[in-house]
This record gives sequence, C-alpha cells and structure tokens, in this order.
Amino acid sequence: MAFLESYNISILILLFFTVSLTVISLLFCSIRRYEVAIAMILLSPWAHWLFMPNVQESLEEIMTAGPGTYVRISMVALAGVIGLFQFLKSRTSGRRNAPFYLLLFGVFVLFALLSTVYSIDKRYTFVRSAEFIFFFCFLLGFHYWLKDKTRLDKTLNIYFMIMTCGIVINIIALLLFPDRVWWWRVPERCKGLLDHPNTLGAFCMLSYPVLMWKYPRLNSIGKVSILFLFCIVLFIHILSGSRASLAASIFGFLLWLLIQNKFSLNSFAKILSFVLIISFGIVLLLQSKPRSFRREVADITDLTGRTEFWRGCIQLVKEKPILGYGYGVGGKIWNDPRFYRPEQFLWVGSARSSLHNGYLSIAIGMGATGLLIWLSFMLIPIWQVLCLSPCGYKTLIVVILFQGLLLNFFETSIASGSQVITSLVFWVFLIMAGRLPFLLSPGRTDDIPAVSPARTTGINYAT
Repeated sequence: MAFLESYNISILILLFFTVSLTVISLLFCSIRRYEVAIAMILLSPWAHWLFMPNVQESLEEIMTAGPGTYVRISMVALAGVIGLFQFLKSRTSGRRNAPFYLLLFGVFVLFALLSTVYSIDKRYTFVRSAEFIFFFCFLLGFHYWLKDKTRLDKTLNIYFMIMTCGIVINIIALLLFPDRVWWWRVPERCKGLLDHPNTLGAFCMLSYPVLMWKYPRLNSIGKVSILFLFCIVLFIHILSGSRASLAASIFGFLLWLLIQNKFSLNSFAKILSFVLIISFGIVLLLQSKPRSFRREVADITDLTGRTEFWRGCIQLVKEKPILGYGYGVGGKIWNDPRFYRPEQFLWVGSARSSLHNGYLSIAIGMGATGLLIWLSFMLIPIWQVLCLSPCGYKTLIVVILFQGLLLNFFETSIASGSQVITSLVFWVFLIMAGRLPFLLSPGRTDDIPAVSPARTTGINYAT
C-alpha cells in the first residue's frame, strides 16, 4: 500500500511538471508569436468535443461539467493571460487608448461578473463571466497585435487551416467511427466528432465563407481542392439536419454575392441564378425530406417548440426588465414552478440548457441594460466595416458576422463568449471588423506611438 501511494504521488508530480512545462512553453511561444494564442483559442472547442461521449447520459451527468470543459476553460484562461501581456506590452510602447466599442465591451463583461451578486445561479454566472473576462483579455491583445494586413492574413490562414482540418477529420470519422458520429438521441442525424448535430451544422456554416475567400487566392489545383472541400461540407451539413444553420448559410451566400458584385446586369444575372438554384434546392429538400431533417412531432419548417420557449422568456423578462436574472443562467429560469417540467431536460431548470435565442438569453441574464450595452459595442465595428469599399476581407468578415447574428435568433450562438464555436468565431471576427478600416488605410494613425513633434523626424508612419 505504501508503494502504491508513493507511485500515485510520483505520477501526480510528473503530471504536474508536464502540465506546467506545457503551459510555460505555450505562454513563452505565444508572447513571442501571438499566432499560437489565436490557434489555441480557435482549437479550444475541440477539447470539449473530443471528451463528449456519444451515449445516453443521466440528468446528473448532463448537468455536471466533464474533463473536456475544464481543459477548454484552461485554454481560454491561458489565451486571456497571453492577451493581457500583449495589451500591456502595447501600452508600454506608447500605443493609444482602446477604441470606444472595446471600452463598452469591457463594461459589459464587468457587468456580467457583477451580476453574480443577484444571479439565480451564482456558480454558473461567476464561472461563465470569469471565462468571458479571460476571453475579452485575449480579444484585447488581439486588437493591439493586429496592426497590419500581413497579420490579418496570418489570422485568416490559421482559421482556414483549422476549419479545413476539422472538415477532413469529420469526414474520416464518418467512415471509420460510425458509432461516434451519429447522434445517440436521433441516429439519423450526424454530429461528427462534435457534441451536437446543430454544432456540426454551425461548423459547416462557418466553413463556407472562408473557403470562398481562399478560392481566388489559390492556383488551379488549389481551387479544385476547395471545390471538393465545399462539396464535402455541404454533404456533412445535410447529414447534420441543422435547419437554422443551413438557412443562415444560404443567407451568407446571397450576402456574399451582393457585396462582391456591383449593381450591373452581370451581377443581377448572378444573383438571379443563385436564387433560382437555391429555390430549386429548397423545394427538392422539402419534397424529399431527408431522414436527418425529419422530426418526430414537427414538420421540416416547424420551430420544434422554440416559440414556447420564447413566450416563457418574454414573460420572465417583463418581470425583471432592468437587470435580469444573472449572466449565463440560461435554462435555470425554468426552475420557476410555472414552467418546471421534470420529464423534459430543456425545462428542468438547468443552467446548462439553452434558451435557443441569444438575444433573449442576454435579456434574461442582464436585462434591457445589458442587452443595450451588448448591442451598442457590437454594432459599432459592424457599421464601420459596412462603410468600406468592397474587398475580399470585408466580404468574409461581414458574412461571418451576419450569419452569426441571424443564427442567434434560433440558437444561443453569439451570446456565450468562448463557450461555443459560433460565439468564439463571431467575437474574433468582430475585432477584425473593428481593425479593418485602419488596416486598409495606411495613413490612419490610431495606434502610432505617441511621440513629441520634435522627435518625429525620420519616422515612417506607414510601417
């Protein structure tokens, strides 16, 4: 027994030093090259997905955070520390203050943390708001690091590589691990190696724009590879049966055409052709009703009970309209005896269940006050990027952002910080939207070191 205890202590010590060495190495590399932190934050959802078992779980297991959750939060926290280092380094080099929308963003995350005081689920509010603060620190560092188009290209290429690898991994898993990729609750729907079919659909939705952005930048072989990947994504998307993300993707394609093509006879023909093709596809989908799109008690175009959720949320928002019930409480509001349904998980009063509407989630958690702050700091960079002349960067960023805004009506897709892939990607691209006007205008001086006029001789501000 003494030997066994000694052996366990030795393993724990070895594990501690291994983890510490890994963290220190990542911290050191990321401070020198912020691209490492960007890749880490974009890969953090996979830490949660790969630990998710594809088996029926008890209510207690569903409501308990697993090891994947702790790994993911640790990655976000580490990225936040790196972002804070980047911010402080930029401040010491004489950079100007953060833009107004980032200050509002900071007010929002602090308000989320303070809502722990009155939250109906203090534990979840504190954990989720603390994670959001770490994520905000990463975004703050990302804003200061993103100072030229070269770094913008690096970020988008990292995003492209991660999404491409995710597509390839999921199609391989579909062939090699069928027991893992088909959702246990509805075996006709594919979830890949992710945690839910809707998450897989959102992943596909986020893949289309970056594939379209990359296409014209490649040679002939590369373009053929992109078209092949595009077909794979569409195939997986249909297998997932995710209707909201598919509708958001169609909207994204149309928006891409509208931004990229100036108003002319040629552009009108392209848009009309796209609308006719999509209309034919929708009719074919409605008529064939693939197994992945079938629902037990609803038609393919039905909202599967979401309207009942929304009515309950609106009723509860009216009862606490100013401050809400605490950031991130989610389905905890269904603990109210008027709504509690012990036989259905989404209604049992768990903060881990979604409200299926991101705007109502913010209003429930932080009231009208939080919702107004949230909309204000979000719409400022979106408006700025919309005012730019058409280019590939603008089109990609706008499409990603508006897809997220649309999907947020049906899922809690952009209201949860770094917890879900759509929210994480949305906020990263929002920072790009805020920086893009300056990256495309070399003469702008928002982040030029503040120096006295007597010392400006010989300085090349374009660099």
